[in-house]
Amino acid sequence: MRERNRPLSGVIVAHPGNPLRSYEAVLSMQEAGYLKKYVTGFYYRPNRIVRACIDGSRPLSQLVERGFSGRYRPELDASRIRMVPAFELLYIVAHRLKFPKKIIATLWRWRTGRFDRVLAQILEKERPAAVICYNDCAIHTLHKAKSLGIFCILDQMIGHVQSAVRFFQEESKLHPDFAPSTNQRVVDWVLDRARDEVRLADLVLAGSNYVKGSLVEVGVAPERIRILPYGVDTRQFKPGRHQSGKKFRLLFVGLISQRKGIKYLLEAIKQLGAPEVELVMVGRIDGIEQGLAPYRSYFTHIPNLPHTEMHRVFESADAFVFPSLHEGSALATYEALASGLPVITTENAGSVVRDGVEGFVVPIRDVAGLREKILMLYQSPELRREMGVRARERAEQFTWEAYRARLGEILGQVLGKGSAMQGRLKPPSYVAAAN
Repeated sequence: MRERNRPLSGVIVAHPGNPLRSYEAVLSMQEAGYLKKYVTGFYYRPNRIVRACIDGSRPLSQLVERGFSGRYRPELDASRIRMVPAFELLYIVAHRLKFPKKIIATLWRWRTGRFDRVLAQILEKERPAAVICYNDCAIHTLHKAKSLGIFCILDQMIGHVQSAVRFFQEESKLHPDFAPSTNQRVVDWVLDRARDEVRLADLVLAGSNYVKGSLVEVGVAPERIRILPYGVDTRQFKPGRHQSGKKFRLLFVGLISQRKGIKYLLEAIKQLGAPEVELVMVGRIDGIEQGLAPYRSYFTHIPNLPHTEMHRVFESADAFVFPSLHEGSALATYEALASGLPVITTENAGSVVRDGVEGFVVPIRDVAGLREKILMLYQSPELRREMGVRARERAEQFTWEAYRARLGEILGQVLGKGSAMQGRLKPPSYVAAAN
C-alpha cells in the first residue's frame, strides 16, 4: 500500500522507434529538469567496446554509423534511457532485408504491443507525474496511467487513422495501380486502438491544424488538443548554392506512396512537358511500383539516405514539392524551408508554409494547381529567390530549440499553477541531488 501511495514526480517520455521529435521531447524535459525516464525500443550507444569492434573495418563502421546514427543524441542523459529492444531490432532487420509488407506489418503490431505492455509496467514502478507517449503504441500505457492518477499526454504524430483509411479507400478506387495491398487485420487493430487512445488521453498534442481537425472529427474535444508545430536544425539545413544554367531541380523527400499524393505530382510533371524541369524523389517506394512504371522517365529516384546526409540533397534543389493527402506536420517541409527552398504543398501536409509567402498551398489532388505553381517557380528565378529568403526566415521561427520551449510551456500550463497536479511536476530526486 505504501508503494502505491508513493508521490508522483517527473515525466516519462516513451516511443518504440526513433522519431526525431521524440528525442526533442526528451531533451525538453531534460532541460527543464523533469525527465525521469526515456523509454524506447533501441538506442545506439557508441561506447568504447562497440567502437573497438568496428574501427578495424571501414565498411562495418560505415554500416553501423549510417544505420544507427539516427538513434543517438549525445545530449541525452544515457542513464535515464530504458530500452525494450527485442522486437524493435527484429522489426529493423525485417525492414532492411525488405521482408514482404504483410510480414512487416505483423511484426510492427507485435513490436508495438510488446512495447506498450512493458511501458505500462514501468509506469507502475516509476510513478511519474506525467507520461508523454505517441499514437498507436499507448493503449495499455494510458489505461495504467489513468488508474495511477498519472497525467496522460498523447502526441498524435499524424492525422487520425480514421481519416487515413478514408483516403486509402478513395485512392484505391481512383488509382488502383497506386494502392498497395494492406494487412486488414492490422488496419482494424490500429483503428480500434486509435479510437481508444484519443479518448483516454488527458491532452493530445497535434502538429498542425490538419491533425487537430481529424481529431475533432472522431470526437476529441477541441479544448483537449494543443497544436505544437515541429522544428528543424537550421545549422544542418541551410541554403545551398545551386549552380545556374542547369536544369530546374524540383525535389520531393519522403515515403514514395499515394498517401503523399505521388500520382498527382507525376501527372503534373508529365503534363508540364518541360524537359528542363527535373523531378528528384528521395525515399523508399512503398508498394506502388506498378503505378510508377509509366512515369519512370519523368523522375529520378534516390533510395533512403541517413538523415545526417539529407541536407546535401536539399542544397542541390531549386524548389520543394510535397502534395500529401494525409500527414501530421511533415518534417521535410521544415527542412526545405531551412534550406531556403520555396515549397509547394497542401493543407493536409500540416506545414507552416504560408500561401504566396514561402511557397504555395494547393488543394489536394489538384494536378492543374501543381502544374501551374511548378511552372511559375521554374519561369521566375526572382520569385524563387524572394520566396527562398522568406522560407529561411520562416524556418528560423521553428527551430528544435523553439519546439522544446513550446512543449515546456504547454506542460507548465496543463500541470502547473492552480491545478491538482501542483507540486508533482518537480525535478526527480536525482536532479535535486545533482544540484
